[in-house]
Amino acid sequence: MSKDTFTAVSNDGLRYESKVGGSPFLGSGHTRSCFKCGKHRAPASLQSLRILGRTEVVCKPSCSSSAKTGG
Repeated sequence: MSKDTFTAVSNDGLRYESKVGGSPFLGSGHTRSCFKCGKHRAPASLQSLRILGRTEVVCKPSCSSSAKTGG
C-alpha cells in the first residue's frame, strides 16, 4: 500500500488532495507474499510448506537469507 503525501480534509470534502501514484509492486506483477515474513516475492523464490494443516508459500531457502541477498 502506498503512503499518502498529504492527508487533510479539503473544503470540498475530499480527504486525499495529492497521493503518490503507481503500484508498490514492480516488475511483471506476478508476485505472492511469504506466509512468514509477508514480503512479496516472485513465485520462483518461494516454496510450499505445510503449516497447521494448510499448504502455504514461504521464502526459499529462508526469510532471513532472502533478506540478506536483497531478493
